[in-house]
Amino acid sequence: MNYRNHMEIFIVGGGEIGKSLAIHLARDGYRITVIDREESVVDSMSNTADVISFQGNGASYATLKDVGAHEADIFIAVTDSDELNILSCMTAHMMGAKHTIARIRDVDYARQNRFYKDKLGLSMIINPEMATAMEIYRLLRFPLATRVEVFAGGRAELVEMSVGENSPLDNKKLIEINQNMGINLLICAVARGGDVFVPKGDTTLQKGDILYMTGAAEEFRKSFKKLKLPVKPLQSVLIAGGSRISYYLAEVLHRQGAQVTVIEKNLELAEGISAAISGASVMCDDALTYFDSMSKSDIANTDAFIAMTDNDEYNLVAAMYAESQGISKVVSRINAKSRLKVLQPGSKICTISREDVAADRILGYSQSLLNAEDNDAVESLYRLMDGKIEFIEFKIDEKDKKLNIPLKDLKLKRNILLGCIIRDGKTIIPRGDDMLMPGDTALVATIKWQIARLEDIFAE
Repeated sequence: MNYRNHMEIFIVGGGEIGKSLAIHLARDGYRITVIDREESVVDSMSNTADVISFQGNGASYATLKDVGAHEADIFIAVTDSDELNILSCMTAHMMGAKHTIARIRDVDYARQNRFYKDKLGLSMIINPEMATAMEIYRLLRFPLATRVEVFAGGRAELVEMSVGENSPLDNKKLIEINQNMGINLLICAVARGGDVFVPKGDTTLQKGDILYMTGAAEEFRKSFKKLKLPVKPLQSVLIAGGSRISYYLAEVLHRQGAQVTVIEKNLELAEGISAAISGASVMCDDALTYFDSMSKSDIANTDAFIAMTDNDEYNLVAAMYAESQGISKVVSRINAKSRLKVLQPGSKICTISREDVAADRILGYSQSLLNAEDNDAVESLYRLMDGKIEFIEFKIDEKDKKLNIPLKDLKLKRNILLGCIIRDGKTIIPRGDDMLMPGDTALVATIKWQIARLEDIFAE
C-alpha cells in the first residue's frame, strides 16, 4: 500500500458524509482531522476511524488555527449548514489551505458556484440532492443497470448490472459475447458470491453475477439491443415524495421528454413543486393510495417508479409494491443500509443514498487532488463493492512508462484490467494491437490493489 502520511485532510462535520469520508481516507493512509460541535459525534468518530477528532466550531478562525488548518492539503466542510460550510472553507482558504470542498444544498447558493470558486477559492461544490438526482437519471436510462458512472467528460461510461433470470448473458462465455455477438463493450470485473475478479475470455457468466462494463456512452444502447436487453426510452415516470431530489429529477426528466407525475401528500410541498416545475403533474396524495387508483393500463405504461420520501420503510414498501405490479425500473431512497434486509433475494429494486452519493463524489475528487499533489495524473476514482474494486481514470503524458508499445507485449498485474482508452474524443475498447499514447485518458479496473500511478498496473 502506498501511504501518503504527509497529506493533511480536514473534515468539518461528522455526520454520515463526514464519517464515510473519514473512514475511507484514513484507510488509505492520509492524516485526517475531524471537527464537530457535538461531543458525542467527536467521541463516536474517534472510536470508528483512525482520525484526530476535535470538538469545536469549524468556521471559527481560532478553532481552525488551533488544529492547524492552514496546513490542509484538502479542507472539506459537510455540515448540515450551507452558511457554515461556505464560511469554514473561505476561512481555511484565507489561512492557506490548498483545496477546499463545500457541501451546498440551497438552490440559490448552488447557482452561484462560479462566484464561490472564483472569488472565495472553493475547489469543489457538492449538492447532494442534485448529484443523487443525476445518478438516478443515469440509472433510468438502462432498466437493468444498478449503477452508472461517467468519465472522460461523459464520453465513456461504467455500468453495473446483474445477470438475471432468463438473461441472454447467462451461461455465455465472454469470448462468445464479444466475438459472436459483436459487442463493443468490455466486461472489466465480475462479482460472484461476495468475491470479485477480472474475467478472462473463457469465463462463463452465471445467473446472479454482477457485471461491471465499460465503453463509449453511445455504444451501450447499441450493444444492449444486440444482446436483446431492454433499452426502452423513458416515457412515463412516477415519483413518490416532493423532496429536492424529486424536484431536480423531475426537472431533468421533463427536459428529456418524459411524462413525470410527482405524488406528495403534504399540500404545501405539493404546491411548491407544482409551481417550480410547470411540466410535471403533481398529485397531493399518498403514493400507495394513488397506486390503488391507477388502472392496470396506467401501471403497465409506467416505465419507472422512484420512492424519494424521507421515510426508509415507506420507500421500501412502496418500491416492493411497484415491483410486484411489474414496473420495470424501481428505485428507492434509503439511508440505513440495515433495512435492505427486507428486500427479497433476486429483487431488482435499486437503492440509493444521498449521503453515499455525496461521499463518493467528494472522495473521487479528493483522490484526484491528492494524487495530483503527488505528481500523478488521476482524473477521477470510483470505489465500488465496499472498496473491493476501484476504477481509476488516468491522464497520460510523455513521462509515463510503457507507452507506444502494443498491449499484447505488456503484462498487467493480476486482477488489473485496462477498461478503455479515450483518444481524440473517441473511446477505444483495448485489444492486443492497441497502445497507450501521450494525451490518452485510460480507465483502469483494479481489484484488491491500491494503484497510485499508471506504472503500478504493470508487472515487472
